[in-house]
Amino acid sequence: MEQIQSLEGPAVWSGNDFNSDGEWIYHFSDAAIADIDQAIKRIREQQITLGDITAGDFDLPALTTELQQMKQILTEGRGFVMLKGLLIDKYSDQEFEIILYGIGTHLGIGVSQSHIGDRIGQVKDVGGVGRYYTAGGPIEVHMDPVDITGLLCLRQAKLGGESWIMSAGHVHNLLLEESAEHLEVLYRGFHYGGTQGSKIEFRTPHRLPVFANPESGPVCFYLPAAILGWSDLPSSDLNELEIEALEHFNGIALREQVYLKMDLQPGDIQFLNNRKLLHARSDYQDHEEPERARHLLRLWLMAPEWPALPEQMNFLPTTDRAGGGIAKSETP
Repeated sequence: MEQIQSLEGPAVWSGNDFNSDGEWIYHFSDAAIADIDQAIKRIREQQITLGDITAGDFDLPALTTELQQMKQILTEGRGFVMLKGLLIDKYSDQEFEIILYGIGTHLGIGVSQSHIGDRIGQVKDVGGVGRYYTAGGPIEVHMDPVDITGLLCLRQAKLGGESWIMSAGHVHNLLLEESAEHLEVLYRGFHYGGTQGSKIEFRTPHRLPVFANPESGPVCFYLPAAILGWSDLPSSDLNELEIEALEHFNGIALREQVYLKMDLQPGDIQFLNNRKLLHARSDYQDHEEPERARHLLRLWLMAPEWPALPEQMNFLPTTDRAGGGIAKSETP
């Protein structure tokens, strides 16, 4: 293996690098809100289904310059932005879905997030198993297996539930300083899989590297649930060094000086570059009333103009569209 080099660039940062949230927050102007209202009206009058909305359908002339800047930041910059200024009591939950998806059409192509073909994920505790966004409690460090993730907060938890984001490049560099041996393990990668009870449901024949550095630039791919979800079975090939490497990687990402805490308020929207950034969620205490429970909307976007990921990072055998997402299944 070639000697691993330290990573550089605007997407390599620590949480301490940002002294003011003004550096990464956009506020909707009155003109932009008026454009959003007009776009919602147009979508409803023309009865356009969510997945068929285009950037033309959701035209936002007052946001043209800002959206171009956001796309540049997500593609070549620090890799994250937040938008504020939507009044939570002004729109219905369904209208917020249209807003999130509509803004997303200016940044990428929306794709399905599960086998049921949902283009907007409902991030709330419904006792889900095997998927981060349908379960409560903290969420471990990971990325989503698409180019860009969007989150829109509808309702906050009673306490906690903050979004923590980290630069994968910065985690990489700290790991290089502290244990090159562990970093080599992450470059070699892991078999990904899933289980149904005590049986392996699927397993990738190849290893997916956590880090790769193709000609287009360094990228990260990390879904611990798919690495560890089957690791207690006899066929697991995780050894002690690999487990140590994963623990070291997670430990660095969760250091307070490494991550940036983003406490999304109702109406806030967050967009993240999943090739450059990782994210996690703090534990939380929810409201007892179901109608007040923590609830966010999630959007998955593919950016066709971005360079293709290295072939060894291919995880899903079938995709939705634009080379990403989870293909809808005709059977449950």
